Amino acid sequence: MRNQNKMTARPSTFSIVAADPDAGEVGVAVQSKFLCVGAVVPWGRGGVGAVATQSFADVSFGPRGLDLLEAGHEPRAALDQLLANDEDAGLRQVGIVDVKGRAASHTGGDCFPHANSVIGSNFACQGNIMATADVVPSMARGFESASGPLAERLVEALRAAQRAGGDQRGQESAALLVVKPEGGYAGTSDRYIDLRVDHHDEPIEELAHLLDLHHFYFQRSEESDVLAADTELEDEIGALLKKLGKWESGQDMWVALENYMGWENLEERWVGVGRIDPKVLEYLRHDAG
Repeated sequence: MRNQNKMTARPSTFSIVAADPDAGEVGVAVQSKFLCVGAVVPWGRGGVGAVATQSFADVSFGPRGLDLLEAGHEPRAALDQLLANDEDAGLRQVGIVDVKGRAASHTGGDCFPHANSVIGSNFACQGNIMATADVVPSMARGFESASGPLAERLVEALRAAQRAGGDQRGQESAALLVVKPEGGYAGTSDRYIDLRVDHHDEPIEELAHLLDLHHFYFQRSEESDVLAADTELEDEIGALLKKLGKWESGQDMWVALENYMGWENLEERWVGVGRIDPKVLEYLRHDAG
């Protein structure tokens, strides 16, 4: 007989692993009635793949699964190898996707119902202790019907699962991880998006809010939208900086603007002297009242 403490300690969780081969992105999105689920379930490696490990999770499945993918194993073969000598395989739930979009998922026979997996083109969904048997299929349909970048589609998948009932015990935390080579801050890591809501009444919606903020701080506007500053706009920018006390006497105005943007964590939106990102202009106007 299995240890009953192990059985009752498992979080109820639903997750999706997915890839956008054209963008070179892979990611994981997860929601759980479990504190800080982002510290346990999602794993990814740029140019390689992503893993979600849950339901009495063996956290080592994350890095070990990524190592197997990087060594050339397809997701199904990597998953089989992870589970081959695992005495608790019946309790596990694991989803794996590689950067090519090949996916695999495992739901052990001892996972609490409703527990199931759905595999589709470029993704795998899995959930345990779900409110209904349709939660995981709804998550899959939500991902397939969504549009836009991978991160947005992953969040929409979580929303679809929650609309279908989510997990039986409710909501607590959520996480979103998207990786791609040199996708992180200043191109020095693969962690393109790494967002966590550790404890919240509506963690999925809070995660969506954080994703909007992430795009604002770290994603530049399209080049066609960047504004060339004529005399009138340059005067306005200078006046706003002076009002905020950010333009010192004798200082070049564009140096003052660049310094201001760094102070406000907007340095990724700097587009050079004589030009300004329209979202920075909007922020500057709002900040100056």
